[in-house]
Amino acid sequence: MPTFTRGAAVSTVLSVLLTRRVLPAACSSLIARLPKGITPLAVVSLVHQTTGSYAAAGVIAAASAFGDALSTPVQGRLLDRHGRGRVLLPSAVVYAAALSLLPVLAVHHEPLAVLFGCAMLAGAGFPPISGSMKALWPRLVADGTATSTAYAAESLLQQLLLLIAPLLATAMIAWAAPAAALWTAASATLFGTISFVFYAARADGSAPLAAHHTGSALRVPAIRVLLAATVVQGIIFGALPVVLPAMALHAGAPAAGGLLLATWICGGVAGSFRRSDADYPRAMAQLSIALVVPAIVAVVTDGSLAAVAVSFGGAGLVLTPVAAASYVLVNDAAPPARRTEAFTWLTTALAVGGSAGSALAGIAIDRLGVVPATLLPAIAAASATAIAVRLRTR
Repeated sequence: MPTFTRGAAVSTVLSVLLTRRVLPAACSSLIARLPKGITPLAVVSLVHQTTGSYAAAGVIAAASAFGDALSTPVQGRLLDRHGRGRVLLPSAVVYAAALSLLPVLAVHHEPLAVLFGCAMLAGAGFPPISGSMKALWPRLVADGTATSTAYAAESLLQQLLLLIAPLLATAMIAWAAPAAALWTAASATLFGTISFVFYAARADGSAPLAAHHTGSALRVPAIRVLLAATVVQGIIFGALPVVLPAMALHAGAPAAGGLLLATWICGGVAGSFRRSDADYPRAMAQLSIALVVPAIVAVVTDGSLAAVAVSFGGAGLVLTPVAAASYVLVNDAAPPARRTEAFTWLTTALAVGGSAGSALAGIAIDRLGVVPATLLPAIAAASATAIAVRLRTR
């Protein structure tokens, strides 16, 4: 199976990102993806303000996420067949229009079903920039640059997105209004997508589309195994935004929940600069071990925030090798004519796992308590590792 080779040092990752060929495409893809972190917070705030119901807010936010998860693999397949411009640009227009309309409908107190349909249309229209960027990286970097280094740079972009977007959303909601945050998100995706398509076309040059073949990327056995592992891995990312705020509340400092999450993400950013020779199963095994430490710390200290924050920050250092190794595997295992589709399936798998993780974390906290619930991410990582081991036979 493909391996994640050495070479993701600080200077190397930064030198890849800061090259004239990479930086414009990377920045435009980051701008286009900002709504991933802005929209959920803004939608919940908007719908709660206009309906007074958190249940309604959660349903509308879920509609957007559900639409995105359903449409992403379909758009990925269309991207492989028709190219970026013909798919990403119309998708961005649909997304921007639907998301801009949502605050207007909410302010006019339209029925919940109308808001649900609008949110789902916005989610379905969100352009799969993440999958497109992952498929582009091998052609974007200079010859001789390790694929693993390129994907470490992509993982760094995603960690920065997780860190920056919620802060932007919070600031806009506090200083302006949820509607302003949604309109900003719509504009960011439209502008970022147009820029990304332009710079990606320059990177591609005159390279033709890969020959079209019938069938799906799911026909590749290694891709199916990786997606199964990724769904379980996604439980980690759905559980922690529930577990960590609950841990802060347990410690009597509810405002510290965001800081705990930021520590985890900052660990991921720092981990983007680590060298690693781990393939995906080994990287998942390392993450499993790393996530056991915060659970033990939480039990021993009864949820001391300082100790838990440090331990989760340390666990975050292992995030990038996991992500980069999975991207390398998809790049090597998927047929060129189905590569973007394969990457979009990876995005959907993480979203499905994240939804399950949020639900499981809530159940675990209610039935077992906050401190025992910190074991859930480690259990998920260990389960994903057990599935990923099958990749060694593919």
